[in-house]
Amino acid sequence: MVKEFREAAFSLQEGEVSEPFESDFGFHIVYCEKIRGQEYDVSHVLLIPEVSDEAKLEAKEKIEKVRQQIVDGEITFEEAAREISDDDVTKYDGGKLINPETQDYNFELTRMDPELYSQIQDLKEGEVSQVVAETDRSNKLKFKILTVSDRIEDHDADYATDFLKIKELALNEKKIKAIENWQAEKIDDTYIKITGDMRDCEFSSNWLKK
Repeated sequence: MVKEFREAAFSLQEGEVSEPFESDFGFHIVYCEKIRGQEYDVSHVLLIPEVSDEAKLEAKEKIEKVRQQIVDGEITFEEAAREISDDDVTKYDGGKLINPETQDYNFELTRMDPELYSQIQDLKEGEVSQVVAETDRSNKLKFKILTVSDRIEDHDADYATDFLKIKELALNEKKIKAIENWQAEKIDDTYIKITGDMRDCEFSSNWLKK
């Protein structure tokens, strides 16, 4: 649930209807039908405001104008993001996207969201994309432009540029070793049932007590 919906739903008593409230999806009212401990049976009505064709065209023309100003050197990409972007998550950081897995600004191409990858794969470093139209999770139309601020080619890992990746790999290896040590301690007095052809499989640990 989005935060606004959750807060409204769990503040109600049985039979109550919430005051109207707004989320990214539109305007809601929520009805609480029944409460069973931590479980709530709720219904809701959602109204999604319609955006006029004129407003869509105006937004597209505005971002196209800003893109041209960036290309012409009249304004930097970072300045444009801070001044006109409606994305509160990225605008104050100059439009930089944060990798949700690593919490830094680097994305591995092979692990990137396929849609995002298709939008930036052919961009050279510093190049600004054409205007991209897409719908977000609440089905709202949005226009955006993208740039690649830095592209790191294949290279031998080093601490200066790959510290977070090296840290992640080292932590994963430590976890695997901890699990292996735990198995080694517990496997002799832990019994599992393995039937049929599965007994012919190769196990990483001696579960068959051979």
